[in-house]
Amino acid sequence: MRIFVDAGGWIAIINDSDKYHSEAKSHYLRLLKRKTNLLTSNYVLAETYTWLRYHAGYRYAIRFHEMVTAAEKLGNLRILWVDRAIASAAWEIFEKYSDQVFSFTDCTSFVLARRAKVNEVFAFDEDFVVIGFVMRP
Repeated sequence: MRIFVDAGGWIAIINDSDKYHSEAKSHYLRLLKRKTNLLTSNYVLAETYTWLRYHAGYRYAIRFHEMVTAAEKLGNLRILWVDRAIASAAWEIFEKYSDQVFSFTDCTSFVLARRAKVNEVFAFDEDFVVIGFVMRP
């Protein structure tokens, strides 16, 4: 099983004051225990680092980086990279869904998740559901 982790999922895991923290942390630990293939992107990481730095504090961004680095080294996480082709396909989604408030990062995530044939998305906003993904927890 492949699961794409969005910024909201990462933020909830690492930020103990997030309203979804307990649920997210438990879900993440279950996924690691099951050796689930977790995927995210360099854009999602950038968005998460920035959000944590500005809203939770520097130490949360550092702790998050340490967690991601460890997960990647252990083979629990694969980071997908946005290139020109992904960005172009994401822009098409951005333009097509003018009635939605998708961020450009969200659109790149939709493209990457589709191409990686993910089974579900670890997130807490409904954007992925609008596009047709299963969202958990």
